[in-house]
Amino acid sequence: MVSLLLSIIIGFFPSNNLSNFNFLEDATKTPAGVSDFPYSFGPKLTAKSAIVIDVDSGKVLFEKNPEEKLPIASITKLMTALVFLENKTKSWEDTVEVKKEDSVGSGGFSNQLEPASLAVREGDILTVKDIFYGGLIKSANNAMKILARVVSADSGKNFVDLMNNKAQDLSMSNTHFEEPTGLDPKNYSTAQDLAKLIVKAMERSEIKEALEKKDYDVQIIKSDKSLAHLRIQNTDKLLGSFINIKGAKTGYIEESDYCLAALSQIDNHNLAVIILGAKTSENRFQEAKSLIFWANQQLNK
Repeated sequence: MVSLLLSIIIGFFPSNNLSNFNFLEDATKTPAGVSDFPYSFGPKLTAKSAIVIDVDSGKVLFEKNPEEKLPIASITKLMTALVFLENKTKSWEDTVEVKKEDSVGSGGFSNQLEPASLAVREGDILTVKDIFYGGLIKSANNAMKILARVVSADSGKNFVDLMNNKAQDLSMSNTHFEEPTGLDPKNYSTAQDLAKLIVKAMERSEIKEALEKKDYDVQIIKSDKSLAHLRIQNTDKLLGSFINIKGAKTGYIEESDYCLAALSQIDNHNLAVIILGAKTSENRFQEAKSLIFWANQQLNK
């Protein structure tokens, strides 16, 4: 049965880029003389840093360089969403007009991947809910800039200061934010800190409900008062897989490589998994999936 499940895991992505991905021999069995995990047993990773935590007990099931400070790209948006919810004064159905300052240019970023954005222009109008969902589901950078702008305008507070204050409240002592999208590599954290963030963020039903959607329709009121509709797709390729992801946030910039923060509910176990600095997008998802499977096997012994 274990061999069959391992075959399923390895076959999740067809790309040849995963041909060297494997488990250590007998990784689903605790080695003789070892009464505890996490450390060097389990899947081999391309990721620079990773951690898996049993949310209910707080037990670390696997870790690799868990305290290394690294750029976190769009995982930043989990903090942006959390801070927005804790400070917003507008309702879901209130509308916001897009301003020129909300746009995201491509200059200075990877030539391979343009910064993700909602296809809106200055003067377009969207509901708060559609902006929020667009920022999390599509990882739209302009959506998160709008949310930050709205909170700063309504509260008179600096949004980035609110993000860093919230990080301190969550005891994320090795985390710092420069801006709300994740495009700046000066936004950094650790796998250990981000495990705290994904758990806290997913306690909010608004974030959980957004991240569980595979797609979503955004309605845009154009400057000429006509209506446009935009179908956006979730960036999380693990939705619907057997590891039962309850919510995940992807991230990528050139400086961070491929990142993921996710919660899985498998066999009545709630697992938080963080992947930072995986070599490819496929590695990111495959390594998270394999870590969750492996950690679950340890808990089921």
